[in-house]
Amino acid sequence: MWDSVRCFGAGLVGMAAILVLGHQAVLGQPPAPAANPNVYVNPFAATGQLGNTAALGQALNAPTSGRLGYSSLSPGAYSPSLGAGTLAASYANPSLGYGSLMNSSSNNGGYGNGGYGLYGGFGYGFGTQWMMNPYQGYLTGAASITKANAQYYQTIQQAKMLRQEAIRSSIQTRRAMIEEAEWERAHMPDPEKIRQQDLQRETDIARHYPPLTHIWSARSLNALLRYLIAQQGLGVQGPKVPLSEETLDHINLTVGDSRGNVGLLKDGGNLQWPLPLQKGEFKEPRESLNEKVREAFKNVSGGSTPDSSTISDLRSHYEKLKSTLDANVDRLSPDEYIEATRYLRYVKNTITALKDPNVVKFYSGDWKAKARDVAQLVQMMREKGLRFAPATPKDEPAYVSLYNALVSFDAGVQRLASTRAGSNNSD
Repeated sequence: MWDSVRCFGAGLVGMAAILVLGHQAVLGQPPAPAANPNVYVNPFAATGQLGNTAALGQALNAPTSGRLGYSSLSPGAYSPSLGAGTLAASYANPSLGYGSLMNSSSNNGGYGNGGYGLYGGFGYGFGTQWMMNPYQGYLTGAASITKANAQYYQTIQQAKMLRQEAIRSSIQTRRAMIEEAEWERAHMPDPEKIRQQDLQRETDIARHYPPLTHIWSARSLNALLRYLIAQQGLGVQGPKVPLSEETLDHINLTVGDSRGNVGLLKDGGNLQWPLPLQKGEFKEPRESLNEKVREAFKNVSGGSTPDSSTISDLRSHYEKLKSTLDANVDRLSPDEYIEATRYLRYVKNTITALKDPNVVKFYSGDWKAKARDVAQLVQMMREKGLRFAPATPKDEPAYVSLYNALVSFDAGVQRLASTRAGSNNSD
């Protein structure tokens, strides 16, 4: 039995020796690299096998030998046989490693000469870098063109969508502007309503002791006149408020909204100049203008309107007198300048009245204020379409007297109008 065991052990020792000798032989001469089955790479590239761990350790411990993998990007940094190869492509350099763009014909495969520093060893070795074949290049280019074409159309469509969004936003803005304009028009005060409110405000001011300037300018008188004419047209008859003939002689009338006023012609065309305009520097233009006014009055009182040359001379003398007043403004006090300016405004209104063809009616008696009471005066002015003209300085007391009569008459008309409105509501 022991002999059998001894023979079996001797056999095992022999087999182990054979294996060791074979392994040393293998380490001494590496086998030739097998042909790479990939037809698009170097047929001599090594397929690579798992390296000897002892040799791998020696290679990793000797980086200065130039056999390490992952070395430089250019040939010759350590040696031509560096690992992770250079970017230089050459069949002549058998030591190119991982980074080579060409296939090596040597037996040094893998990550830099047979993998991680094994020169001529078995290493990891994936051979060399893959090379692009014509078919693959054509398909890659076609794919790139297709992708670029798709991105182009996608960009165009996105631009169109953005443009449509801008157009939609513009339409919404226009719609909002139209709606805002319609809202503003709907809430804008009615011009007629505003006008009626202004007239009512003027009437209220006229009824409650307005300033004397409003009375002398006939503003308050005309405000009361509008209301009284309207009530008289509705059939409301006010109380009896008498008017004196002397008061009516100093009341100036005009047509519509004309600024003409014949109040200065009541003294036969002789103008009553205020003291500031009676000074020596105003003598020449003042007398020339006064002469032309008397000439125009003769024409009007005779039933004919002044000719154009007379009106032109009147305007020329007026402008000369006004220029003289402006040139001597520093020689007058403020009150004197205001008085002179005010009288020249009356003169200008007189010239305006003389140009009106209806001016002769004021002297024929057709448009003269003739009435025994306020009711008759309102009726006469309503029928002839007249209104009150501003007062001249000598007419101001008569205008105040007429205003008081109009206020008394207006109060009676208001009472009658309210009584009539109450009786209509009760019916």
